[in-house]
Amino acid sequence: MIFSICFETLILAVFLKHLVILALFFLPVISLSAQTPTPTPSAAQAVTLSLHPIDTRFSTLGGMSYVTDGQELQTYTDFREVIGPLKDYEAGRLLDRSQTTDDVARILKIVGFLGVAGGLVAYATTNDTNSQTAFLLTALGGEVTFDVGLLFASESQTTKFNAVQRYNRFAYGREQILPQTPTDEKSLLPVTTPVTVPTPAATMAIPVVPVSGRNK
Repeated sequence: MIFSICFETLILAVFLKHLVILALFFLPVISLSAQTPTPTPSAAQAVTLSLHPIDTRFSTLGGMSYVTDGQELQTYTDFREVIGPLKDYEAGRLLDRSQTTDDVARILKIVGFLGVAGGLVAYATTNDTNSQTAFLLTALGGEVTFDVGLLFASESQTTKFNAVQRYNRFAYGREQILPQTPTDEKSLLPVTTPVTVPTPAATMAIPVVPVSGRNK
């Protein structure tokens, strides 16, 4: 009885996993189709901002990809080399959050895969009913962990896409680059240039003593 319930639960978890994968596949397509086309920047804007827009592309097998100046951005280092010169706090924060979430997703997917593989292998190599139930639950827990990793991976891709969209608003000239926030409060104080006043030369008054003639 317990084995039948665990087996049905595992089948349900696998079915829900495929639903999540389908949702993660179609959500980026819907998001991209709802976006308005981005106008091509003028030459004056490109020269003034010195920023190169990032083109967003989506394919069925490759997923989301980003290209600028004919080169594909693959690692977070590539994104920072392009977005970094903007020195925008929000774009940098979104990119850092995307990388952190992606690292968590990788860990969860690895742990989940090991749990599923280890649980199924142990389940297939043992004859004890109680042990089989425990190993089946281990595989089920690994399946759930792997699915949570997929959700984190989807969140990472969404956050990266938002960072690129914010950067493109500046690159296309739709938003103005604001002055950078001073890192030192002393830089906010007015700077006065000292005025040098020439010191008058000191003069010594020499008394003139009249010389009278000699008395004869």
